[in-house]
Amino acid sequence: MKRILLLTLFAFSNAAIAVDPLFETPEDMEPTWVDNILSVFGADGEFDDSKAIDMSYLPTAYYTPEKKFGVGLLMVGLYKTDNASSEEQPSSLVLNSFVSMNNSYGVEVENMTFLNQGKQRLLLELDLHNEASVYYGQGIEQGDKDSNHHEFEEQLYSFKPRWMTEVADNYFIGFGADFIYVSADKLALAETEIPVDSSDVLPDNFSSGLVVTSIYDSRDYRLNATKGWLFQIDAGLYQNNKSASFSTYDIELANYIDLSDSAPGLIAWQVQGHFTHGDVPWNMLPDLGGSKAMRGYIKGRYRDEQMMMGQVEYRLPIFQRYGMVFWGAVGSVAPTVSDLTEELLTSYGTGLRFNIKDNINLRFDVGVGENETNFYLNVNEVF
Repeated sequence: MKRILLLTLFAFSNAAIAVDPLFETPEDMEPTWVDNILSVFGADGEFDDSKAIDMSYLPTAYYTPEKKFGVGLLMVGLYKTDNASSEEQPSSLVLNSFVSMNNSYGVEVENMTFLNQGKQRLLLELDLHNEASVYYGQGIEQGDKDSNHHEFEEQLYSFKPRWMTEVADNYFIGFGADFIYVSADKLALAETEIPVDSSDVLPDNFSSGLVVTSIYDSRDYRLNATKGWLFQIDAGLYQNNKSASFSTYDIELANYIDLSDSAPGLIAWQVQGHFTHGDVPWNMLPDLGGSKAMRGYIKGRYRDEQMMMGQVEYRLPIFQRYGMVFWGAVGSVAPTVSDLTEELLTSYGTGLRFNIKDNINLRFDVGVGENETNFYLNVNEVF
């Protein structure tokens, strides 16, 4: 979710950081008054596994060109299931909600539960929103034209359950489902505000599908890894209410390299591809932009039937709760896989990190694309 941070509490703390920071925290440093305030919200930088669920609550304020001014509530909960070992990463519940002056509102929920000492995983993702969105057409050429800038209200209901079980060391096979309903209202050219009939360009649709997942995951911490590998392949078969069928194929490869032996911080890199086949509805087309893929571009500006992108981050813990990130990314969308290298988009940026609980970070990023700059406030690392 793209946000410019207007108000949130940043403070020093004695929270431990897994990767060696640039400056060590003095052992005798006392908590500040701001630390005490944050502790009231549960954002003490620690995880108390004696609680059924250890919650943090952070009020936020933001501004975006589409949503205007707004406020939100970020909730992060960590917990462990029965028989979980002390070394095992905790299960997590993240809830991000917002409401803005132009009547955009929504809530995103992600719940990952580790069962049987991590040998089984249950992932539940819920996204409900009615928010201002953009549409430029399909392909990079259409996305480059500012005259194609359309704005509309996107109403989306999405529920994605996943069940995964370990079949070999760090290797999981999973099954799940996707249920996605979307409608586009008040479609209009941004420059002239002339209404456009959305029934032909962005028709309402409901898609449901079955997904098979193959995952190799040796990361030490899912929400903020400092070492290990992730290699994930998802294949989904869908049917929508227009009697059309289509399939999706998603690939992600990521690696995390701790530099503590030679320098502070770590290097994290990721390659992801999203490919489709069949009669794919507009909202299921792979796209670039937003808070997780090619930060710096408005989500939805560049979309097509196939997408690939890669990004590299240098993550630098600085002092206590504070950290910074520097990154670069390159990617493309195209109608066929063979066309993905014809025209490439690039972005780069930097961001602040603020530890709110255990290894959970609040992130504030500034991303620069080739024709725009965007700001993001979210929780957890991008990958």
